[in-house]
Amino acid sequence: MISRRTVLSVLGALPAAGMLAPGTLYAQAAARFPRRLLGRTGRQVVPLALGGQASLQWTKPGIDPADIIVRAVELGLNYLDTANAYGPSQMNYGEAFRRLHLTPSDSSYDKAGRERLFLATKTGRRLALDPAGTGATAVDDLKRSLTQIFGDGKGFIPEGAYLDSIQVHNLTTLEQVNQIYEGLAERGSKRPERIGALAALLDFRDGTNYTGLNPEQKHWIRHIGLTGHQSSPVLMSAIRRDSQNIFDTLLVALNSNDRLCSSHQNNVLPLAVARGLGVIAMKVFADGAYYGKQPRFSRTPDDVILSVGKPEATACSDPVRYTASLPGVSCVIIGTGRIDRARPENCQMTANLTAALSDLPSTLERERIENDSAARHGAATNYFQEKSGLVQPAAVKTRRDEDRIIVEWNTALAGPQPLKAYQVKAGDRLLVSLPFRPQLSEAPLSVVIPASAPGDAPITVTASTGV
Repeated sequence: MISRRTVLSVLGALPAAGMLAPGTLYAQAAARFPRRLLGRTGRQVVPLALGGQASLQWTKPGIDPADIIVRAVELGLNYLDTANAYGPSQMNYGEAFRRLHLTPSDSSYDKAGRERLFLATKTGRRLALDPAGTGATAVDDLKRSLTQIFGDGKGFIPEGAYLDSIQVHNLTTLEQVNQIYEGLAERGSKRPERIGALAALLDFRDGTNYTGLNPEQKHWIRHIGLTGHQSSPVLMSAIRRDSQNIFDTLLVALNSNDRLCSSHQNNVLPLAVARGLGVIAMKVFADGAYYGKQPRFSRTPDDVILSVGKPEATACSDPVRYTASLPGVSCVIIGTGRIDRARPENCQMTANLTAALSDLPSTLERERIENDSAARHGAATNYFQEKSGLVQPAAVKTRRDEDRIIVEWNTALAGPQPLKAYQVKAGDRLLVSLPFRPQLSEAPLSVVIPASAPGDAPITVTASTGV
């Protein structure tokens, strides 16, 4: 357990009486918190973010979920997360925002306070218009978020309400990637029969009506993001197809057991950083699996962890520090089961904030944390993540161009170790070794060699981890 003195010291709040009191003290402490750039959003965020699940979705008797959100804002957290799929989570934000005077219809509306926050929700709907469909669309989810958080929860959306981000949620298949991009190429020319989520969300970001789905030209969105737990290749495909730089953020599972799986930190993370996306890390504690929850998605309030770590488990600060130290991560998002205003050392939120603001581990210490997590918990904790090792480059092709040969290939996928180089060979003979770089678009990676270089030997491309 993190000591009381450590909590208060890291929060920059050690008053003479030794009590962490609300009000001015919080504001002074929060003003000293480090900030990180959230990619090309241009926003600066505190390294710890409030997750929209845990007790905000699955609430046990005696817990006030809205007060968890209020506490997060008091403590200075400024990235707030929720989703349409999270049951009452958005409604709990609505209650918290009323208490904090953050709804535009409030006569005491704190506009500056609202602007200090980065509020992100999610839609799991892949389409915005589907003549054959009968369910909700991405636009329906957008309106639902706005009315639940800022309105009456029944359809009313006050003037001035907006979301800092809406994210296309939990992409798991290439078919879903195809769906969200439907109609995007026709945007501004003709209206297709089916319209994917992205084309419509762009209208609500830009205040346009190219899809015909935003006739009042509402400007309800500041940014668009994507999320995923399972598959780096799927997320990478979605990012590579984004020739218009629609996506500004990526929310992805990253924890100290990540490299035991088809590693997100070695695959989609470098691509997201290279494309300028702000990266929000989730599943830091493997959705509670580090601390005794069954390795599956939560179903009931009994799945929510209320303690600050457990003696037999990985130290609760280590997974937070590990993930926050990964290059390119803007903030780590963690759901809160319980807060304790009187005893901050027993409060999950202050313990996690303390860890996120502490000295971050070096590469060697990250290895120590990985080894500890693997020994104590193993890869089964990351039930939400694909399991595979190194996958060599796909679609290797060659074509002759006068006195040279152009070699093309699609990216390899890393396993436990990051990719270091691509080696182009003719038979067993090395022709060229190129430092690894992410494949930024759908255009393949390539290198040019003299036409005489390979002789009669077949050309291959392999990825090397350098270990």
